[in-house]
Amino acid sequence: MWRMRLFALVIIIGSVGLIYINWQRVLSEGTYSLQIAALGPVGVVGGLFMLLFPQNAGKPETTMQKIIAVLVFVIGLAAGVYNWYRMDPGFFGL
Repeated sequence: MWRMRLFALVIIIGSVGLIYINWQRVLSEGTYSLQIAALGPVGVVGGLFMLLFPQNAGKPETTMQKIIAVLVFVIGLAAGVYNWYRMDPGFFGL
């Protein structure tokens, strides 16, 4: 169980680092990576889920585990779209 939590911490730290680097590029150069902007927060949310519920990490087997996995992914993706919007609101026509 501690290995799963350690792995979750590595995912969280790596994702936060990529998001930070992407924001630095936006602020200094005006460019960014679309993949990191949209999917970096998925790593943070997924890592937090693994950190808090290490017994539920891995391939979902029951219907409830599958629903939870999809819900965690959707929350992470929503956070990613918000992050992307904050980086480039002009892309969304606003």
